[in-house]
This record gives sequence, structure tokens and C-alpha cells, in this order.
Amino acid sequence: MTTLPARCALGILFALFVAGAVRAQSVSSHCDRSNFSVCLNGVSTSVTNGANLRINGETNADVARKRLKRDAGDGTQAAVGRPQSGLSSGDLLGGWSAWVNYRGSWYDSDFVFNNESLAYDADTQRGTAGLDRLIYDDRFLIGLSLGYEDTDTDTLYNGGGQESDGFTIAPYGAWLINDILSIDVSGGYTPLEYDQNRISPTDGTTTSSGFDADRWFFATNLNALAMVNNWVLSGRVGFLYTQEEQDGYVETGSAASAAQGTVRTVDDRDIDLTQLVLGGDVAYSFGALEPYALLIYRNDLSRDNGEDAGGLPGAFTSVQPDDDDEIEAGFGFRLFSSFGVTSSLEWSIIEGRDSFDGQNISLTIRGEL
Repeated sequence: MTTLPARCALGILFALFVAGAVRAQSVSSHCDRSNFSVCLNGVSTSVTNGANLRINGETNADVARKRLKRDAGDGTQAAVGRPQSGLSSGDLLGGWSAWVNYRGSWYDSDFVFNNESLAYDADTQRGTAGLDRLIYDDRFLIGLSLGYEDTDTDTLYNGGGQESDGFTIAPYGAWLINDILSIDVSGGYTPLEYDQNRISPTDGTTTSSGFDADRWFFATNLNALAMVNNWVLSGRVGFLYTQEEQDGYVETGSAASAAQGTVRTVDDRDIDLTQLVLGGDVAYSFGALEPYALLIYRNDLSRDNGEDAGGLPGAFTSVQPDDDDEIEAGFGFRLFSSFGVTSSLEWSIIEGRDSFDGQNISLTIRGEL
């Protein structure tokens, strides 16, 4: 008869054996050139579309809103036209203003469908510069920004990756309704170039493709800003719509891949996203330094990831989780100078979506002209 300690020992050994077998199976099923038969026969764009559009479509949407908080000129932070500042909105905001921004975004998905992993990792690097000014009694803001973005994605499920880059032109404006409320609007256009590659599940060779795309976005926010002693409180409710039209293409691959039908033909793909945004931040002014914390909630009112264009891995009918909302939380600080230059540094994380998370870092420097 087996004693209790012996049975426990046998149970532990069995559990270790099963864990090792599962690990060995997961390692052996990893897509690479030495194990190409397990690579899923799907193009990168068909899986990464949803996240790429969310991350890259929202970036230029709040430029005007961030323009509305400036240095009072005496080393203290003041909102537009606040009575306690003793300054007019023109004194606070100045005439012409120029700015530059860097934003980095890192995000990944570990979505699993029908026991198959559609995991990928991605990062977007973006640089933007803009020029704006106040008009009509300093109650209306008009501006224009130009930016360049580069996105690099590793698609683990097909052993390949995707690169895209393009320039964005985005006019923006705002109406300063009163000392507390404002409305901003912005829109933009980005022509993009995509390059993709993956491992063929037929013979382990490289299958590649490239295509052009056009992206548009429109965004508006209703903002509120108030100061209570040294506390600076702001909130907003916003709307974002962004759309991307991708050209169709035919992949280039080996003769064996073409003969086996693993070289894909993909139709024109249209993807779009309509999103509700609720958010705010709380800051405390130490004069020239203003640390703050932010919280933003986003809900996808509607979205189309363009699955009908083809290129899906195998017989997949879903390449994106069904969840439709997320929370972004972060902190940063603003630094105000007495000679018309301000800067801000911000870090945030994105949580709340199934099988997806991300983080952002942003640096902005602005100067009066």
C-alpha cells in the first residue's frame, strides 16, 4: 500500500511531467523557419488593424486642448482668463506659438482564437511640430501640425512582421467659451506605406507584400478647466472618428507556396473606428512646476477591422477580441518658464481590454514667438 508521502511525491512528479510536456509542446509549436509548418497562413494587417488604428488615430486629437493651459508669465500656472490671475487670455496664451512633440507607444496582444495564438508586439514612434495663434479677441485658436510616424510590428503567429510609416497634416482649432469651458476640433490626413513579411507554412521561405493606405481622422472635445487655490482641475468629453483605406495586393512567395495556395491575394481593406472619450487630470501647482495625474476612459461605439478583405489565418472568423473599452492612467509634470517656454513629460498605461495592453510616453516643448 502506497503511503501518503509517497502518493504526494508521485503527484508532484506527475505534475512536473505534464508541465514539461506542455512546455515542450508550446516550444515545438512556435513558428520559426525550423518549424514552419505550424506558422499560421495569415497576413499581418488582418490581425493588427484594430490596435494600430486606435493607437495611431487618437494621437493628434487633443493638440488644441493641451494648448489651453499656459504660463501666467510670473512663474505661476493659470487657466485661460481666470479672474484671480489678473491677466487677459491674450496675456496668458500669447499670439503665435510653436511646439514640438515626441510620442512613443508600445503595445501587444496575446489574443487566442480556437486554441491558436494570434500574438504580436508593436511600437510606434512619432514626431510632430505645430504652429498656432489666437484670433478674434483671443477667444478662437487656429493651428496646423505636421508629423511623421513609424510603426514596427512583430507578428509572432506567422513568424514575420510589418512596418508602416507616413506623414500627417492636421489643422486644429478651439473656441474659448468662457473662463472654464472650451470646445476644440481637429482633423487630419496621413498617407501610409506598408511592408510585410512572414514565413510560408509550405516550405519555410519568406512571403512578402507591400501596399499604400490613406487614413483620416476627426475629433472634438468639450473641455472644462478650473483652479481651486493651487489645484488645477480639468475634464473633457470627446468624440473620435478615424478611417483607413488600404489598397489591395498580391503577396510574393516561392513557387511551392504559390502552388500550395499559401500566397495570398487580399482585396482593398477599409477599417474605421468611432470612439467616445471621457477623461480628466488633477494637477497641483508649485509655481514653475506642476505635477499631475490623468485618467481617460474610451469606448468603441463602432468599429470595422476589415476582415472581409481576406488574408485571415486559416478559417479564422475573428482576429480581434470582442471587448470595446479601455482605461488609460498615467502621470506627468509641466514645467513653466518666465521667458515663454513650457514643457511637459507624460507616461501612461492602457489596461482593460482582453488580451491587450500598452503604454505611452510623450514629451512636448512649446515656445511663444
